[in-house]
Amino acid sequence: MNKKWYACEMHCHTVHSDGDFTVPSLIETALARHLDGIQITDHNAVSAHAEVTDPPIAVLKSIEWTTFFGHMHAMDCKKDIDWRDAVPDNIDEKMRAVHEGGGLVGVCHPFQLGTPICTGGRWQYNVKDWALVNYMEIWSEGCPFMNTPNRRTLDLWHSLLDKGYRITPTFGRDWHRSTRDVYHSACTYLLCDGEITDMKMKQAVKEGRTVISMGPLFYFTIGEKTVGDEVSAGEQEIEFTLNFERMKEMGVSEKVTPKTIKLVSNGGKTLKEIDPTCLHTKITLKESSWFNAELWGSIDGKEDCLIALTAAAYVN
Repeated sequence: MNKKWYACEMHCHTVHSDGDFTVPSLIETALARHLDGIQITDHNAVSAHAEVTDPPIAVLKSIEWTTFFGHMHAMDCKKDIDWRDAVPDNIDEKMRAVHEGGGLVGVCHPFQLGTPICTGGRWQYNVKDWALVNYMEIWSEGCPFMNTPNRRTLDLWHSLLDKGYRITPTFGRDWHRSTRDVYHSACTYLLCDGEITDMKMKQAVKEGRTVISMGPLFYFTIGEKTVGDEVSAGEQEIEFTLNFERMKEMGVSEKVTPKTIKLVSNGGKTLKEIDPTCLHTKITLKESSWFNAELWGSIDGKEDCLIALTAAAYVN
């Protein structure tokens, strides 16, 4: 099959929890934003799922466990799990139950402001086995480069990759209503085989095939390998793709100007910087390491913005 990147929003709320969207209006608004898929993640509720019937985009049905110690997505879990007794020291047991129900586990906005701004919004669970976490919102809210807690989440993600945990990065707008942000929102691009479906969205997250971006689709390939794959150690030729097609279709008014590509590896250290007008480079990769690509530049004249970043690839 031909693999293709699709623009998705991975964190949405409806009137079935604290959102303003009905299920039809959420889907309609997502279509207007040129999104190919969404994940409905109402707080402690699955009642919206029954209203998803033959949607014109892919709709992944999930739930956001909303507790005093953090928020967690149980993606497409077929098992009814009681989240109400989740406490810091039993979260591994709860995450295993999600996996037993066929679901994936996602940590939401781990460094969001907690009490009194958003009680329970900050991740305070004592995870013993981070291999139980499939994905993490390393970007959250509408304008991620303006959200300071995202910087701490990026550091956390790097530290977990250093320890060998293959956690997929996602963006979550935490979409409750259609009011306009100062800037247009980011999205999560998912790499799927053939036409997108809800199960292909889930598979892309499971396999680590994501890019999060403030607009342009940005990713790398090494031969037929890309994000989420294992690649060989030694000298490799890397090709980058930078595509603004969706931004043009949306009529985005903000000017996004790429200025450098950074290849980042263990410890969050930059291995190499590349001029984005030259989308090809060679690099020597070390065994037992990880690396990903970041796109930096300006957004509407605001300098030193992280515009996009890819999931990791792993060096065997």
